[in-house]
Amino acid sequence: MKKFLVFLLLAISSFIFFLVATDRSYLFTAVKTIWLRGQTDAGIHDFTVQPTRSIKAGKHQPWPRSDNYNKITPSDEILKHHKEYRTTAFLIAQNGELLSEHYYNGSHAKDVSSIWSVSKSFITFALLKAVEQGLIESIDDPVKKYIPEWPVEQTPTLTLRHLASMSAGLYWEEMDHSPFSLIAQFTFDDDIVPLTINTLPATGNPGDIQHYNSGGTQLLGTIMQRVLNGKTIASYISESFWQPLGMQQDGLYVLDRDNGNERVFGGMVASALDMAKFGQLLLNKGNWNGIQILSSEHINLIKQIPYNNRTYGYGIWVSEYKGDPIYHMEGFLGQKNIIYPKHNLLITRLGHQMIAREELEDISPQVELFIEEALRVLREERLL
Repeated sequence: MKKFLVFLLLAISSFIFFLVATDRSYLFTAVKTIWLRGQTDAGIHDFTVQPTRSIKAGKHQPWPRSDNYNKITPSDEILKHHKEYRTTAFLIAQNGELLSEHYYNGSHAKDVSSIWSVSKSFITFALLKAVEQGLIESIDDPVKKYIPEWPVEQTPTLTLRHLASMSAGLYWEEMDHSPFSLIAQFTFDDDIVPLTINTLPATGNPGDIQHYNSGGTQLLGTIMQRVLNGKTIASYISESFWQPLGMQQDGLYVLDRDNGNERVFGGMVASALDMAKFGQLLLNKGNWNGIQILSSEHINLIKQIPYNNRTYGYGIWVSEYKGDPIYHMEGFLGQKNIIYPKHNLLITRLGHQMIAREELEDISPQVELFIEEALRVLREERLL
């Protein structure tokens, strides 16, 4: 028994040495965050054991409720879906008013959870806000203008526009969930800035093809940090969006370490009601209660499909429903803001799981399901 314990201790020591020597010490954080909490993959409450920074709210502006608020019972089909995929919140709003608001699996209106890649929409909007304020000259600026040490050479030169539209031509495997993957490193490493600058080699030419790349979004975060002159991204999001939109409570950003850098590619934490306001801002063409938070020109830009992209604009997915344009913000576990301008309709969903798509660049099958449920509610309320 004693020999076995010695052997086990040596094996553990050797493994720890291997992780440190091969620059994989981030796995210690991964083990603490995921596996020691009984999970097999990242979840919506991982932030509770991670360093975070508050996105301060200001004066709360409650969502107005429609005269038809919650009068229609959810369909059996959608209830089955919510149960199977562990939905926590499902909201429908029309004309800027809540029409349907339901919480599931023990969740409540003020509960917050990770919204994962919906965070990408926020950092893209923040980038465009920085352009409007003169902090950034243009989204066509080269990355090297803000990160002179950027080591990757490409033709044409990599720009902020390429990063915002998932057309960077840089290496990334979004769906590789092995503990040794680059996305695992980005999720758990304790110094994400040098990681971002030094681990994204070129695999093609910027602007050639749409290729979803969380690393490229994090590179935008590094650029934002540099132009904010000591102000944090969380505080910039707070003053530029969170407070003007009258969010009900503080949001959070997951950091790479205590007082460190925001993981902007997927580290935002918010309630469903607050996340929904960001979708409504797009429906409102950047205006909120008479205040132009983001210019209508930039809102129009966000909805365009650039280069050779098929389904991605600038920080949002772009597609159609029965020939009508729709836009959606998407998160790893089925977090969604779906914007359907034809009916001035917004659908917001948070939860623990999602329906897998065949290809990452495809549109999630949940989008059509949620739109059909919202249209059913509108028909039954005779609002359609």
